[in-house]
Amino acid sequence: MEGTILVGPEGKALDYQLRDPDALPEEVRRYLEYQIPRWEFEPPTLDGQPVALHNRMSLHLKAVPHADGGMRLQLHGTSFLPTQVPADYDLTPDRLALPAYPSVPWSPVTYQVGATVYVVLKVGRDGKVLDLLDEQVNLHFVPEPGTAAMWRKHFARGTLRTARGWTFHPPTKGEAAAESHWSVRVPVQYTAVDEEVRYGQWHAYVPGPRRAVPWLPAEEQRAPLEGMAASHAHPVGQGGGLKLRPPPEGG
Repeated sequence: MEGTILVGPEGKALDYQLRDPDALPEEVRRYLEYQIPRWEFEPPTLDGQPVALHNRMSLHLKAVPHADGGMRLQLHGTSFLPTQVPADYDLTPDRLALPAYPSVPWSPVTYQVGATVYVVLKVGRDGKVLDLLDEQVNLHFVPEPGTAAMWRKHFARGTLRTARGWTFHPPTKGEAAAESHWSVRVPVQYTAVDEEVRYGQWHAYVPGPRRAVPWLPAEEQRAPLEGMAASHAHPVGQGGGLKLRPPPEGG
């Protein structure tokens, strides 16, 4: 689910809006209405100065079994993209043509399944892709036994082929402008032709194994990827977006 959030210089949420809240299940809406005002962020800054920062936010919730036999909601992933920071401070996409749904000649369920490929790219100072990797591939269906790896490889192959041709505008201001290269993640989502995608509703998915990215530091590979909004470029480690602090122990 998606929305916007305004965070003040002290790292507290000043205001937020959920996209189409009436479309969300009641238990999800109540959960977020309780949790979001209690979030704490690293105090946002611009050029070293504290600022209030308005971000687009994307959230991924999981329903996990509870000891009482019911289900418990869990915030599994978040992402935040600034709406007010000048583009010159971040790596931004120039040409981000998304791949078409791949043909599956060896399968009787062609065009009947979905997936999300999380691509991480290393971008050079000329804005072109130096290296890339399918960091994780999640399936939006339950594959037949023994076929999951084949499906993930199939979706990843076409995604990487297209992503090699993407180009970006490097940052020209701020600390990031002096880097020799930058990293960015782009989730590419494939939707089955006959699948009705309803915003805010529960969907089953089968997460794939997460691959290590050789050029990224370990701390940039710990947070779950599922919270990132699909088809958007998410700069890695540039400090332009909000950073949600983990809840205190026992919280």
